[in-house]
Amino acid sequence: MGLYIKRAFILVILLQIGLQTRADFYYFLHHKEKTAYRINSVNWILEKLQSEGKWVVLNRIKLDSATITSLPVNIEINQIPSEDLNQVYFSANCTNQFYRFDLKSMIFNRMDKTFYRGDNCHAYHFFRKGVLHSVGGYGFWRTNNHIIYFDEKSKEWEAYSSTGTPPQGIYGGFVAYLPEKDELISFMNYSHDVNVNNGTFFRDKAIYTYSFKSNKWSQRGSVYSKAFLELFDKTNPDPHNGHYFTGKYFIMPAIPFSGFQEYYAINARTLEMFNFKDNSNRLTKFSIYPHENNVNEVLRNKELVLNIRPNQSEKVVYVDGQLENIDALFLNLKSVGFINEQIWYQSEMFNWYLSLLLIAIIVLGVLKKGKSLFFKRFKYANELKFSGNLVNKSTIFLLKRLVETYATGGIDVDETNSILGLTTLAHDAQRYKRSAIVKEANVKLALLTNCHDTIQRQDSDLDRRQKRYMINSLAINAVKDFLKP
Repeated sequence: MGLYIKRAFILVILLQIGLQTRADFYYFLHHKEKTAYRINSVNWILEKLQSEGKWVVLNRIKLDSATITSLPVNIEINQIPSEDLNQVYFSANCTNQFYRFDLKSMIFNRMDKTFYRGDNCHAYHFFRKGVLHSVGGYGFWRTNNHIIYFDEKSKEWEAYSSTGTPPQGIYGGFVAYLPEKDELISFMNYSHDVNVNNGTFFRDKAIYTYSFKSNKWSQRGSVYSKAFLELFDKTNPDPHNGHYFTGKYFIMPAIPFSGFQEYYAINARTLEMFNFKDNSNRLTKFSIYPHENNVNEVLRNKELVLNIRPNQSEKVVYVDGQLENIDALFLNLKSVGFINEQIWYQSEMFNWYLSLLLIAIIVLGVLKKGKSLFFKRFKYANELKFSGNLVNKSTIFLLKRLVETYATGGIDVDETNSILGLTTLAHDAQRYKRSAIVKEANVKLALLTNCHDTIQRQDSDLDRRQKRYMINSLAINAVKDFLKP
């Protein structure tokens, strides 16, 4: 019995240590009720925020010792937006661990069984068709571009295999899941590897989309807006910050200006950017990035945000203003342009038009020159034809005979000599004179037929030692037209 008591005592001590070093409260914002809750992780009770700023105890939470001991120590716990209003999901940053709290059964438990952790700090979490997904993150001195999902059966994380060209890293930029398109969009990511380029962070201006239907990454242009890039450089010197996505807009604050804060919203679907000057201090009271604020707790669920500030008492909080709908603040505001717009003379469309214009100029020039040469050739050929100086009468007779015998393979050398009046000459003289006449005729006929050798000399089919003359098949129609009266 003493041994069991001793073991139980040790277990209690370990649990106490875990509870004392763990965050006291896990806050979450209920989207439908538009109010805040918190889980007291010391005594494991659920509390609800009342309008007067007091926390009211609702019920005791059920959980097992394994869940308690698995909760990371001194780590950021964030709510994951979900369409299920009765289930609240939490992610433990950098761990791949996530937890579910059932508002009906009051059961808080860990969903996964993974022991792998450390490479997905500040990853983007979202639900797709009821399945939890995680994208990118940073750890072990590098960024990653992995898209992983939680398998309910194995209680482990699995990765998608993809094609196309993904970003080198998905971290510190803008990333969102668009359910109506069933795709991810991501841009202005940071990539980093301690062994590459002296470990510097590289900012990628390209805009990427990932289709879950095709499992393919595609690049959809780049960020060109000078105003956006300057704003990004001023407000995001640290890639750990990331940006808050409401479901419609990416929200990013500007530097303080004239006593108030300026904010910008980028529509994730159109990439149009809007400016909001917070004259009434509606957003400035919030810390857009909760981990940057050691005093306030900023509760975020989709487009809703609530800021609470606990005092020394565990029972009372100060609520800094009413619940805000961030999306509503940017309705009917002035647009400051699209972040993927280029200066007109730098745009791809301008370059395409310029290339098309240059091609058109070249084509027109070639056509003009070709037309000019054609008409010159046509005019010259016809002048020669009508003047009777293109070819002599014997050559005309030869052409007629070659046309007549075109189908039978032309005429032999003896008939050719007879037509050209060369039979009285010596054999060598016949060959020389015949060759000269045919050559001269081909030069002149080329103006009409556009063939280098209108009259061809070929080997006889019966005896390769014997030669025959015939009309080039490419020139036969032009020769026929030429011989017409």
